[in-house]
Amino acid sequence: MLLSPESGPVNQFLTFVGIDHPPGWTSSQDWAMPALIITSVWRDMGYYMVLFLAGLQTVPAELYEAARMDGAGPWQRFWHVTLPGLRPTTFFVTVMITVSSFKVFDLVQVMTEGGPGRSTLVLSQLIFREGITQGRFGYASAVSLALFLICLVITVIQFRMQRRSER
Repeated sequence: MLLSPESGPVNQFLTFVGIDHPPGWTSSQDWAMPALIITSVWRDMGYYMVLFLAGLQTVPAELYEAARMDGAGPWQRFWHVTLPGLRPTTFFVTVMITVSSFKVFDLVQVMTEGGPGRSTLVLSQLIFREGITQGRFGYASAVSLALFLICLVITVIQFRMQRRSER
């Protein structure tokens, strides 16, 4: 409803600020995927913010104090204390976001059902269409296996990159 091309509050706001032809969002092939991405980020941002807040609380205050005593400014403390302290949290969040981006189904089903055309058809949506709607269980199983392997390979790559950065 928020992204409705005709009466949605987002397009009404864009028209109010002077944009004559606001995007069609879910009815446009060019804007459907960005609309899904924006909605997904908005939906999941709070969860990941809580994880980063917890990660920030694990960075020892003594490190900030030592950096301050050594003459480090705010940006230097951020780059040399905060970011390295958040490395495990950042790694966890990156893995979780990557896996969830490949298995997104609910948002696509509710907002666009894979359309318009095939512009928002993702693998999980294709698995649903082929397996449940079309009854092609073998093909849906093969796509499911491919989705699993893609997630596995990307996760293994992320784990290896994390190990290298820790050395």
